[in-house]
Order: sequence, then C-alpha cells, then structure tokens
Amino acid sequence: MTLPFDADRFAALLRAAAIGRDLRCVRETPSTMDLAREAAAAGAPHGTIVLAEAQTAGRGRRGRGFFSPPGGSLYATLVLRLPREAHARLPLAVPLAVCRACACEGVDAGVKWPNDVLVGGRKLAGVLIDGESGPAGLVARVGVGVNVNADPTADPALRGTATSLARELGREVAREPLLARFCEELEAALALPEAALVDAYRERSLVLGRAVVIADADGAWEARAVAVAPDGALVVERDGGERLAVLAADVTLRANGA
Repeated sequence: MTLPFDADRFAALLRAAAIGRDLRCVRETPSTMDLAREAAAAGAPHGTIVLAEAQTAGRGRRGRGFFSPPGGSLYATLVLRLPREAHARLPLAVPLAVCRACACEGVDAGVKWPNDVLVGGRKLAGVLIDGESGPAGLVARVGVGVNVNADPTADPALRGTATSLARELGREVAREPLLARFCEELEAALALPEAALVDAYRERSLVLGRAVVIADADGAWEARAVAVAPDGALVVERDGGERLAVLAADVTLRANGA
C-alpha cells in the first residue's frame, strides 16, 4: 500500500531554488486549483505547491474532469509569480518538465498539444494553467496531475486511454523524488533562452510534423502541425500553404496521417 506523501523527504531531496519550498499537503480536496487560488490571494509566495492525496472534483481543460483517486499519484497546483515573459513560457515549460521528471524514472513520455503527456498513446499526465493579474502582479496557478501509482483504468472510461508510471514500470514509484525533480526541471526550463526552450519542447512533441484534426469553435478541420510558438501556440499549415496559430482547440492525430 502506498504511504502518504512524505513532506520531509521531499524537502530533503529538493534542489530547486524556489519552486516547492513552500509545500502544503491535504488528504483530500475537491480541487487543488481552488486551494491554490485561496493561497495565492492570501499571499502565498512564488513556488508554493498545494498537494492532495485525492481530489473529488479534479478538472482539466475546458471544465473536463480529471480522475484523481487515492493511491499514490501526484495531484498538485503551483502558485507562480513570474514576469510576464516567463509566464508566457509556461505552456511549453510545464509539460516539458513533467516529461523530463518521468524520464528520470525510466519512462519516455511525449507531449500531445496542448496539455497532455502520453506514453504509448495513453495519457500519463495532464497540465492546467490558469492565471490572473492583481495588485501583486501576475499570478499563475499551474495544475499538474500525474498518474504515478493509482490505477487510472479503475475508471471504465479511461481503460485503453490512460496509464501510470507504475503500470509502465511494473513497480511502485516514490513520489517525493519525482515531484522534487519536476520542480528542478521546471525552474531549469523557465531559465532557458526562448529558442532553446522551443527546441527542447519540439523534441518531446507528439504532433509536430504530423497530420492533425483541429476541433475549435468553428468545427473540425484538418491541417499539418509545423511548429510551436514561444507562447505555446500551435502553428499549423492547411492545404494550400496557409499557416495559422492555434491557441485554444483540441488536437488529435489524423488516422494514418504522417
């Protein structure tokens, strides 16, 4: 049986300068995003992490649910107080940091734009980035859900579409070093020059260079994903050569599209 998250062990392993230095753990909450919003409003410092053992109403993009059962996975929201230019890099830096942290456990994951981390076509993790401007400046709330030891296929709707680190490795994974490594990788990614960050993200992208289907407010249409912008927008090319920057949409790989 997976033990509760050990905050002392995490603190001893952490090498990040700011991210993760203030860790707030709860057993269960509807959503760590809500707790992080309250913490930010109360003045929580840059790098604060709100971590839950389980969420009863975890959510992803566009109000979708995120299955968050107890059992030793990571459900966390970070409070980040960043300059505007660094804030704009979060859509690239956060999933990249998740992939790099998982790689240290021996799992080679990639990013399906805009916010899913996949292994073998199955979802391993999701990212949700929210933010607002206030009297204290720009504050980002970065939600990260990683299926570590809890079995996502316990939800019938996720069978065949989700996986976990434990399922991929055939063993339980310690969460404390995983989260510590994520914090370090996120700080490192945010410190990269813009071009280097884009290049690093491109190496982990599962859609660039592929034929995709874009589903947005105007319906579904086909294109080829050709680039990613520094702010996380997906640049696609339609038949005829027209290029468009997509900021808010669902993207799937076109069947048999290369």
